[in-house]
Amino acid sequence: MDLMKLMRSLEEFVFEAIALLFFYPRTLLRIIFKPLQAMEYAEQEEASDKTDAYDDAVSPPLLLLITLLLTSGVGVALHVAQASDAAPLAKELLNSPQNLLLFRSLLFSLIPLTAAVLLLRKRRQAASRTALRQPFFAQCYLTSPFALVVSLGLIATQMPGRGLAMAGAIACAMAFAWMVGVQAAWFRAKLGIGRLAALGMGLGLLVRACAWVLVAVALVAIF
Repeated sequence: MDLMKLMRSLEEFVFEAIALLFFYPRTLLRIIFKPLQAMEYAEQEEASDKTDAYDDAVSPPLLLLITLLLTSGVGVALHVAQASDAAPLAKELLNSPQNLLLFRSLLFSLIPLTAAVLLLRKRRQAASRTALRQPFFAQCYLTSPFALVVSLGLIATQMPGRGLAMAGAIACAMAFAWMVGVQAAWFRAKLGIGRLAALGMGLGLLVRACAWVLVAVALVAIF
Protein backbone atom coordinates (compact mmCIF):
# COMPACT_ATOMS: atom_id res chain seq x y z
CA MET A 1 0.00 0.00 0.00
CA ASP A 2 2.81 2.38 0.90
CA LEU A 3 4.54 1.53 -2.37
CA MET A 4 1.39 2.35 -4.33
CA LYS A 5 1.06 5.70 -2.56
CA LEU A 6 4.69 6.44 -3.33
CA MET A 7 4.20 5.58 -7.00
CA ARG A 8 1.11 7.78 -7.23
CA SER A 9 2.96 10.65 -5.57
CA LEU A 10 5.81 10.19 -8.03
CA GLU A 11 3.37 10.16 -10.96
CA GLU A 12 1.76 13.37 -9.70
CA PHE A 13 5.15 15.03 -9.27
CA VAL A 14 6.28 14.07 -12.78
CA PHE A 15 3.00 15.30 -14.28
CA GLU A 16 3.17 18.64 -12.45
CA ALA A 17 6.81 19.13 -13.43
CA ILE A 18 6.06 18.44 -17.11
CA ALA A 19 2.92 20.60 -17.00
CA LEU A 20 5.04 23.52 -15.79
CA LEU A 21 6.97 23.42 -19.07
CA PHE A 22 3.73 24.39 -20.81
CA PHE A 23 1.98 26.54 -18.23
CA TYR A 24 5.00 28.60 -17.10
CA PRO A 25 5.67 30.40 -20.42
CA ARG A 26 1.92 30.54 -21.13
CA THR A 27 1.22 32.28 -17.82
CA LEU A 28 4.19 34.61 -18.22
CA LEU A 29 3.13 35.70 -21.70
CA ARG A 30 -0.43 36.28 -20.49
CA ILE A 31 0.89 38.61 -17.79
CA ILE A 32 3.18 40.50 -20.17
CA PHE A 33 0.54 41.19 -22.81
CA LYS A 34 -2.61 41.31 -20.63
CA PRO A 35 -1.35 42.21 -17.15
CA LEU A 36 -4.58 43.61 -15.71
CA GLN A 37 -6.57 40.60 -16.88
CA ALA A 38 -4.00 38.25 -15.37
CA MET A 39 -4.13 40.12 -12.05
CA GLU A 40 -7.93 40.01 -12.06
CA TYR A 41 -7.75 36.28 -12.75
CA ALA A 42 -5.51 35.79 -9.70
CA GLU A 43 -7.90 37.73 -7.48
CA GLN A 44 -10.87 35.71 -8.73
CA GLU A 45 -9.06 32.44 -8.11
CA GLU A 46 -8.21 33.51 -4.56
CA ALA A 47 -11.79 34.64 -3.91
CA SER A 48 -13.26 31.33 -5.06
CA ASP A 49 -13.38 28.11 -3.08
CA LYS A 50 -12.39 25.93 -6.01
CA THR A 51 -10.19 22.95 -5.28
CA ASP A 52 -8.60 23.26 -8.72
CA ALA A 53 -7.58 26.92 -8.51
CA TYR A 54 -5.09 28.04 -11.19
CA ASP A 55 -5.95 24.93 -13.20
CA ASP A 56 -4.97 26.67 -16.45
CA ALA A 57 -2.00 28.65 -15.09
CA VAL A 58 0.83 28.65 -12.56
CA SER A 59 -0.04 30.07 -9.14
CA PRO A 60 1.44 33.56 -8.54
CA PRO A 61 3.97 32.83 -5.75
CA LEU A 62 5.15 29.68 -7.53
CA LEU A 63 5.56 31.62 -10.78
CA LEU A 64 7.71 34.22 -9.02
CA LEU A 65 9.79 31.54 -7.30
CA ILE A 66 10.38 29.62 -10.54
CA THR A 67 11.34 32.85 -12.30
CA LEU A 68 13.92 33.69 -9.66
CA LEU A 69 15.18 30.10 -9.71
CA LEU A 70 15.70 30.27 -13.47
CA THR A 71 17.49 33.62 -13.34
CA SER A 72 19.69 32.39 -10.49
CA GLY A 73 20.57 29.39 -12.63
CA VAL A 74 21.52 31.68 -15.50
CA GLY A 75 23.79 33.67 -13.19
CA VAL A 76 25.50 30.50 -11.96
CA ALA A 77 25.86 29.10 -15.49
CA LEU A 78 27.46 32.32 -16.73
CA HIS A 79 29.80 32.45 -13.72
CA VAL A 80 28.77 35.97 -12.76
CA ALA A 81 31.50 37.36 -10.49
CA GLN A 82 30.65 37.94 -6.83
CA ALA A 83 32.22 40.56 -4.58
CA SER A 84 35.38 39.20 -2.97
CA ASP A 85 35.42 41.75 -0.13
CA ALA A 86 31.81 41.17 0.95
CA ALA A 87 30.76 41.10 4.59
CA PRO A 88 30.44 37.67 6.31
CA LEU A 89 26.64 37.57 6.00
CA ALA A 90 26.81 38.64 2.36
CA LYS A 91 29.38 35.92 1.63
CA GLU A 92 27.12 33.39 3.32
CA LEU A 93 24.32 34.40 0.95
CA LEU A 94 26.43 34.68 -2.19
CA ASN A 95 28.22 31.37 -1.67
CA SER A 96 25.00 29.43 -1.18
CA PRO A 97 22.61 29.21 -4.15
CA GLN A 98 19.78 28.21 -1.81
CA ASN A 99 20.33 31.15 0.54
CA LEU A 100 20.71 33.56 -2.37
CA LEU A 101 17.48 32.32 -3.95
CA LEU A 102 15.63 32.72 -0.67
CA PHE A 103 17.03 36.22 -0.17
CA ARG A 104 16.14 37.31 -3.70
CA SER A 105 12.65 35.86 -3.27
CA LEU A 106 12.18 37.93 -0.13
CA LEU A 107 13.47 41.07 -1.85
CA PHE A 108 11.18 40.80 -4.87
CA SER A 109 8.26 39.85 -2.62
CA LEU A 110 8.54 43.31 -1.08
CA ILE A 111 6.94 44.75 -4.24
CA PRO A 112 3.65 42.81 -4.00
CA LEU A 113 3.57 43.28 -0.24
CA THR A 114 4.08 47.04 -0.50
CA ALA A 115 1.44 47.32 -3.24
CA ALA A 116 -1.10 45.28 -1.28
CA VAL A 117 -0.58 47.32 1.89
CA LEU A 118 -0.81 50.59 -0.06
CA LEU A 119 -4.09 49.51 -1.66
CA LEU A 120 -5.62 48.62 1.71
CA ARG A 121 -4.53 51.95 3.19
CA LYS A 122 -6.08 53.92 0.33
CA ARG A 123 -9.28 51.93 0.79
CA ARG A 124 -9.11 52.50 4.55
CA GLN A 125 -9.26 48.75 5.14
CA ALA A 126 -7.71 47.06 8.13
CA ALA A 127 -4.63 45.03 7.23
CA SER A 128 -5.10 41.30 7.73
CA ARG A 129 -3.86 38.14 6.07
CA THR A 130 -7.24 37.64 4.43
CA ALA A 131 -7.40 41.21 3.09
CA LEU A 132 -3.80 41.13 1.85
CA ARG A 133 -4.04 37.80 0.08
CA GLN A 134 -5.87 38.79 -3.11
CA PRO A 135 -3.85 41.92 -3.98
CA PHE A 136 -0.61 40.21 -2.92
CA PHE A 137 -1.20 37.24 -5.23
CA ALA A 138 -2.22 39.56 -8.07
CA GLN A 139 0.96 41.57 -7.58
CA CYS A 140 3.08 38.40 -7.55
CA TYR A 141 1.91 37.85 -11.11
CA LEU A 142 2.96 41.36 -12.08
CA THR A 143 6.30 41.06 -10.31
CA SER A 144 7.30 37.83 -12.10
CA PRO A 145 8.10 39.22 -15.58
CA PHE A 146 9.55 42.33 -13.94
CA ALA A 147 11.90 40.17 -11.85
CA LEU A 148 12.82 38.13 -14.92
CA VAL A 149 13.84 41.11 -17.05
CA VAL A 150 15.54 43.03 -14.22
CA SER A 151 17.50 39.97 -13.06
CA LEU A 152 18.69 39.12 -16.57
CA GLY A 153 19.42 42.79 -17.21
CA LEU A 154 21.58 43.05 -14.11
CA ILE A 155 23.40 39.86 -15.10
CA ALA A 156 24.09 41.40 -18.52
CA THR A 157 25.55 44.54 -16.93
CA GLN A 158 28.10 42.36 -15.10
CA MET A 159 29.23 40.56 -18.24
CA PRO A 160 32.27 41.75 -20.24
CA GLY A 161 31.55 44.05 -23.15
CA ARG A 162 29.89 47.46 -23.30
CA GLY A 163 27.19 46.18 -25.63
CA LEU A 164 25.85 43.68 -23.10
CA ALA A 165 26.03 46.23 -20.30
CA MET A 166 24.09 48.76 -22.38
CA ALA A 167 21.49 46.16 -23.37
CA GLY A 168 21.09 45.14 -19.73
CA ALA A 169 20.60 48.73 -18.60
CA ILE A 170 18.01 49.36 -21.33
CA ALA A 171 16.15 46.17 -20.40
CA CYS A 172 16.01 47.24 -16.75
CA ALA A 173 14.75 50.71 -17.70
CA MET A 174 12.04 49.22 -19.92
CA ALA A 175 11.00 46.84 -17.14
CA PHE A 176 10.66 49.72 -14.67
CA ALA A 177 8.64 51.77 -17.19
CA TRP A 178 6.32 48.81 -17.86
CA MET A 179 5.92 48.16 -14.15
CA VAL A 180 5.06 51.77 -13.33
CA GLY A 181 2.56 51.92 -16.19
CA VAL A 182 0.74 48.73 -15.20
CA GLN A 183 0.76 49.66 -11.52
CA ALA A 184 -0.80 53.01 -12.40
CA ALA A 185 -3.52 51.29 -14.44
CA TRP A 186 -4.17 48.83 -11.59
CA PHE A 187 -4.48 51.53 -8.92
CA ARG A 188 -6.70 53.57 -11.21
CA ALA A 189 -9.02 50.60 -11.73
CA LYS A 190 -9.08 49.66 -8.04
CA LEU A 191 -9.43 53.14 -6.55
CA GLY A 192 -11.20 55.08 -9.29
CA ILE A 193 -8.60 57.86 -9.28
CA GLY A 194 -7.24 60.00 -12.10
CA ARG A 195 -4.38 59.05 -14.37
CA LEU A 196 -1.88 61.48 -12.84
CA ALA A 197 -2.66 60.37 -9.28
CA ALA A 198 -2.47 56.71 -10.33
CA LEU A 199 0.87 57.32 -12.05
CA GLY A 200 2.18 58.97 -8.90
CA MET A 201 1.07 55.97 -6.84
CA GLY A 202 2.68 53.53 -9.25
CA LEU A 203 5.96 55.44 -9.22
CA GLY A 204 5.81 55.93 -5.46
CA LEU A 205 5.22 52.23 -4.96
CA LEU A 206 8.40 51.27 -6.80
CA VAL A 207 10.37 53.95 -4.97
CA ARG A 208 9.19 52.60 -1.61
CA ALA A 209 9.83 49.00 -2.57
CA CYS A 210 13.31 49.87 -3.88
CA ALA A 211 14.02 51.76 -0.65
CA TRP A 212 13.14 48.68 1.40
CA VAL A 213 15.32 46.55 -0.89
CA LEU A 214 18.25 48.94 -0.45
CA VAL A 215 17.81 48.83 3.33
CA ALA A 216 17.83 45.02 3.29
CA VAL A 217 20.88 44.89 1.00
CA ALA A 218 22.71 47.48 3.13
CA LEU A 219 22.08 45.46 6.29
CA VAL A 220 23.42 42.33 4.62
CA ALA A 221 26.46 44.23 3.31
CA ILE A 222 27.23 45.59 6.77
CA PHE A 223 26.84 42.38 8.71
